[in-house]
Amino acid sequence: MALSLTGLVAFSFLQATLALNPEDPNVCSHWESYAVTVQESYAHPFDQIYYTRCTDILNWFKCTRHRISYKTAYRRGLRTMYRRRSQCCPGYYENGDFCIRT
Repeated sequence: MALSLTGLVAFSFLQATLALNPEDPNVCSHWESYAVTVQESYAHPFDQIYYTRCTDILNWFKCTRHRISYKTAYRRGLRTMYRRRSQCCPGYYENGDFCIRT
């Protein structure tokens, strides 16, 4: 089910307004990790064939040579990122943007 643009904006606004205050003594925070897909570049090796002059009369004085060259290639990878998350401390539950004692 796809969200419309206005629905997405309203959801984002609702998320921003219903956030716990990290300054509240009943709010605890912790670090959590999450994975992000990134595109990264790397040097991809390939065999490059070239010709040079030599003394081989049968090949009209041309010899085949090989060398390793590199070109920029791209791949997708996963990067682990970290973010601080707020939640109610033990003994409290979340009600909107407040932590209430249980």
